[in-house]
Amino acid sequence: MIKDCKLHGETKHFPRPDGANRCGKCASSWVIKNRRNKKERLMKEFGGKCIVCGYKKYAGALDFHHTDPKNKSFALSVKGLSYSWESLVREAQKCVMVCKNCHTEIEAGVTLLK
Repeated sequence: MIKDCKLHGETKHFPRPDGANRCGKCASSWVIKNRRNKKERLMKEFGGKCIVCGYKKYAGALDFHHTDPKNKSFALSVKGLSYSWESLVREAQKCVMVCKNCHTEIEAGVTLLK
């Protein structure tokens, strides 16, 4: 249904389980902000920099690399950041933090982890 949103004007609204309606754009913005905050918090708790080259400028350029792919329950990327905080921490404990460049080199076998 199209309704008026204080932030976005007339936009599509979606029903919520409590019977209210929520602006789709507001809901999307909340999800994006929540995922970003979780990733930044995880980064701080797990060293905040690439273990290979030391990069630490921007959390969006850092990845969690699973040291043993067999133990990977889910990726700590966009969709994975929707899990509970406790689940995220457990999954991050199976990883090392690397920048996107070093992560690509690790996956390609160019850079080896010690």
